[in-house]
Amino acid sequence: MSQRQVTLSAVKAGMTRLRDKGGASPESLYELTNGYVDASRAPHSRPGTKQVHGLPPGTKGLCAFAGKLHVFATQPIDPGSDLFVVNILRHPNSYYAGGLKQIHFAKPFLGYLYVVAEFADGGVYHYWLQSPSVWQANTIYGLDELIQPTTKTGFFYKTATKSTAPAWASGQPKSIGDVVQPSTPNGWEYVVTDVTGTPTTGDTEPSWPTLEGAQVFEGTDTTTVPSSELSGSGSSGSSSPGQSVVDRYGDGT
Repeated sequence: MSQRQVTLSAVKAGMTRLRDKGGASPESLYELTNGYVDASRAPHSRPGTKQVHGLPPGTKGLCAFAGKLHVFATQPIDPGSDLFVVNILRHPNSYYAGGLKQIHFAKPFLGYLYVVAEFADGGVYHYWLQSPSVWQANTIYGLDELIQPTTKTGFFYKTATKSTAPAWASGQPKSIGDVVQPSTPNGWEYVVTDVTGTPTTGDTEPSWPTLEGAQVFEGTDTTTVPSSELSGSGSSGSSSPGQSVVDRYGDGT
């Protein structure tokens, strides 16, 4: 039996199984599959999805974020497409060797993905997936700065200081070669490279630069100036015999 195709532009009678003499009315529907009728009564095909990529086994969940589709796993997995990112969720127990059971929640929160994951052992844990910079060779990193390996492992690493240099304190004598670190560590050590007289640290801690090769001037010279070196000085405010010479922050007399 041949079938006649009729294009519907509007559905006025709704869904009906009644048959009029002469055939079905083009203004009604007998059945509608994979479609819908909008407010203007015009029928439309239901928007469909198509598979664009098949992810390897072991991934769970799917979330759109920052122009990528994000999935989750417990081990590094190559997604095989630049459209996808595999986020590694580590179990709190470092000896856990199982996988993920399901992702209960995954949405952006304060600039990063917030994820609630359930593991195969029944444990449910929350993650806020920050995205620190990837490690680079010959790069200076500041104290407490987060970095991640070039090959993702699910772990981030924070820089720390292992310096044993004494912390800066006021009134301490210093000589060339002495090493000091700020009273609040910033990941840098500072070496005394030049002195004048018998220097000591001042009353106020200097502002420490955090650039390689930068210099900071600080200290007090308590050497007594001989009167013979003061004779004939025509500058205003010249020191009198026995007065100490201050050399602080580079403003030396």
